[in-house]
Amino acid sequence: MNKPEDPRLAATRTLALDAALSILQEKGVLAVTYASISAKTGISRSTLYRHWPKLESLRNDAFLRAATSPIFAPKTNGPLRADLAWMMGNLLTALNETPWGQVAPQVVAVAATDQQARTVIDDFMKDRIVSVEVVFTAAKERDELRENVPVRQLVEMAIAVPYFRKLIAGLPLDHEWLDAHVDLICRLATEPPLK
Repeated sequence: MNKPEDPRLAATRTLALDAALSILQEKGVLAVTYASISAKTGISRSTLYRHWPKLESLRNDAFLRAATSPIFAPKTNGPLRADLAWMMGNLLTALNETPWGQVAPQVVAVAATDQQARTVIDDFMKDRIVSVEVVFTAAKERDELRENVPVRQLVEMAIAVPYFRKLIAGLPLDHEWLDAHVDLICRLATEPPLK
């Protein structure tokens, strides 16, 4: 049987991770150091070393703190456009208004050389992909999708394009853009392809 964690240790970890996330948002990944967290929290460096012997583990735990799972079940009662607009609206809010939207570019950069950060992204994206796939599966069951629609590509388009627009291109994500993006995906999903 597992022994419950000492509340003081849990409080120390929480305080350190909150500080690391704050530093990530304010100054970036390179500013997250044992010294900066110690200065911000008063937690000794030796205590931080005991909790996270490698600085990369501390940073990745802060990434995980920002990469919270969706707290909602996808809407699947249709029609496709309404369900997809609702789902994409939640993604827009997450990218514009949560720590993840600020931290995600840094996680992507670190993931190029750090497998643990790559795993954070992979796990985060799996949750989002499943949520959007559920919307398309429900639309297919309602017979809304055209025959042989490439669902996996549409799911990737639904998720990847907002990330690219916000995090790579530096363009805004607003409701006007969201409506046009959802309309495009719905046309590709329901209308016969151009010949």
